[in-house]
Amino acid sequence: MEKKVIINVTSLQRNEAGKDEKITLETPGIYGEKDGMKYVSYEETKLAGMEGTTTTLEIHKDHVRLIRDGSFLQEQVYRIGEKNHSLYETPMGTMDIYVVTREIEDSIEAGKGRMRLSYDVELKGLFNHLNEIIVEVREDPEDSWKSEKN
Repeated sequence: MEKKVIINVTSLQRNEAGKDEKITLETPGIYGEKDGMKYVSYEETKLAGMEGTTTTLEIHKDHVRLIRDGSFLQEQVYRIGEKNHSLYETPMGTMDIYVVTREIEDSIEAGKGRMRLSYDVELKGLFNHLNEIIVEVREDPEDSWKSEKN
């Protein structure tokens, strides 16, 4: 089952000087459930610098998987206490990214709720930042369609 939702994504990044940078995006998207896994999917915007990319977050019981497809390509797994690697393919080149997940909180049920990821990100050994992604999902009041998808 899938349904249209409104997704609010807040990305927080603490730089080496301890200063927090925050970007917030509100966008229409899709919420679904399949085989015990929940997912949200949305189109990236110019504001995030990834226009032409679809981002999907698969929320499993013990981990979260981020998938980017389009102008930017990436598959990243977030599992508490583990260091995970991904290739981040951009129009300007490919980068190695490593993340160590600190926390995963998930209260999303039936297309409503909140998911928070807290993790350290390392880009080719150049820097190590604390990041946090907060995803809030609510029903789209203007479009309450549902579709079955196999």
